[in-house]
Amino acid sequence: MTAAPRTTTAPDVANGAKRAANDAVENPWVVRFLRFGYVARGLVYVVVGMLALRLSLGIRDVAMSQSGALAVIGRQPFGHTMLVVVAVGLASYALWQVIRAVADPNHEGGRSRSGIAKRLGFAASALGYIALTVVTFRFIVGPRPSTATPYDPTAWVLEKPLGAWLAGIAGLAWMAIVALQIVSTWRDFFDRNLDMDHRSRNERRWAQALGRIGIATRGILFFIIGILLVLSAFHANSQHLTGIDGALLGLARQPFGRTLLAAAGLGLVAFGAFSIMCARWMRIGSAETASHSRANPSSSV
Repeated sequence: MTAAPRTTTAPDVANGAKRAANDAVENPWVVRFLRFGYVARGLVYVVVGMLALRLSLGIRDVAMSQSGALAVIGRQPFGHTMLVVVAVGLASYALWQVIRAVADPNHEGGRSRSGIAKRLGFAASALGYIALTVVTFRFIVGPRPSTATPYDPTAWVLEKPLGAWLAGIAGLAWMAIVALQIVSTWRDFFDRNLDMDHRSRNERRWAQALGRIGIATRGILFFIIGILLVLSAFHANSQHLTGIDGALLGLARQPFGRTLLAAAGLGLVAFGAFSIMCARWMRIGSAETASHSRANPSSSV
């Protein structure tokens, strides 16, 4: 009598995906590809920051959003080629976020509440960058989407049954994840995620300065996005922007709005520069993390 074939269960699939992800980050070519994602993400944020600085000077000709940044990149010499490179980089970053959510190679997650929240944040980030990759390919193959007003998915959600409730819950969850990320950045992000062991003192100082200023600025803007999302849900109003563009315009309408907008623009440029340098600094893969943990036992989970 032959044994019945073993049924594949959900835990088997999850464990298989985790093993595949961990195996991938042990391949040096895959690691190089994943590092390139930080360059693409950084370039987009530098351009968004520059757009915010232009608005602080009274110049607004394109949305201060990631899609607006892509439009600016596409208008440059060799813009089509640059968009192809950026699309590949954004896909790379989305893949790395998937790996962090599934396999947690840097041991940031785990089964604690904060760890699970971090991994959910990685998954949400992966979805966001997959969507941005799709938008980039739409710019490449044309016709180009409008760059005057960015696409806001909040309007689509609010049109659905229970859409206001879904948008409100999403906004509150978004704010909680952002707050957790800001706190973790000031606590152990640099020790856990960046390979600073063999860097010069000046390089370590630049990494912490750019990282803390940039991540704090982006975190504040993302928190504002969460507030705008909750307000849109509460008023069932989809006419207000809830993305980065909406957050920056919200700052511009406050007292000393231009000063706040300029500060936000500089912070986003700092975050973009930090992200680009993370192609060099970021620790990727269990081998890198394990060697760091052995050298610095206090930083291990």
